[in-house]
Amino acid sequence: MKRIILRAAILGAVLTINPVPAEAGPLRLMQPPSAGQLNLSPAQQLEWEALQTDARALRRQLLADLEASMPELEAALAEPEADLGLLSQHVQSQVLFALWKSQSIRQRRLEFYESLAPDQQALMRAWLVDAVRGIERLIAVARALQAP
Repeated sequence: MKRIILRAAILGAVLTINPVPAEAGPLRLMQPPSAGQLNLSPAQQLEWEALQTDARALRRQLLADLEASMPELEAALAEPEADLGLLSQHVQSQVLFALWKSQSIRQRRLEFYESLAPDQQALMRAWLVDAVRGIERLIAVARALQAP
């Protein structure tokens, strides 16, 4: 059960926050390239800013939902007759809900990426490589927390 909850928490974190690059320090979130760095047209800049605003709002909401559910989950786990299978399904449903809620933003981001020029796409891919490295660091931290 601990592993299921830990996996759900890690997945929730990956879905809702930007990874932290090593050079940024432990508390600064990695930011995507700015409209200026991407050399966006005015119309592209409006869409890019709207995407960032919507993504931040979704992350805040998903984190608030996750935080709000923790006391209930903790209390349920503390019960002597806790139904771990049911609790596991509940955690999984929260993760699936987060994936479902973020689908429209992921689709909009993909459409935005596909509308970019090749040099702009290259900048976005470089940022995504950094994001993957940040996720790798999150996984390493999670593994270190699990070590005996």
